[in-house]
Amino acid sequence: MKSIGLLILRVTAGTILAAHGYTKLFGGPGKTPPALLTRLFGPNFLAAVEQSGPDRFGHTLERVEVPSPHVSAYMSGAAEFGGGLAFLLGLRTRGAALMVLFNMGAAIRKVHWKNGLYGEGGFEFPLLLAAVAATLLVAGPGTLSLDAIASVGND
Repeated sequence: MKSIGLLILRVTAGTILAAHGYTKLFGGPGKTPPALLTRLFGPNFLAAVEQSGPDRFGHTLERVEVPSPHVSAYMSGAAEFGGGLAFLLGLRTRGAALMVLFNMGAAIRKVHWKNGLYGEGGFEFPLLLAAVAATLLVAGPGTLSLDAIASVGND
């Protein structure tokens, strides 16, 4: 049962992280996601893709004085998109969890902290994703994962 719980946690958080990372890495004015992603994530995803992208996210990070904001924009997008895919598959889960945990910590500190925990711009959502990442870092991905399959012959 523990592995089923970890699978549910990984798939849910992985999907959300990958969607957020996608907008940061592949979004921008005039950009549209594949139709499958728009159907899966809904019409708000299309708007988020068009309004995001690495350049716009880099400018946001510049305003909150993140060092090397445009490099950091790509790194944040990669942590979310790549970490989300890793969570979905249960592949290199602990390494991905560490990246996501660091990324969410930086987001809380630099962007959300001033708004408090609750409400618009608050840190409740990145804190929840950080908690999921910390859980997967400590517990691992469970037996229903590619990590578990890869370690079968390595005991």
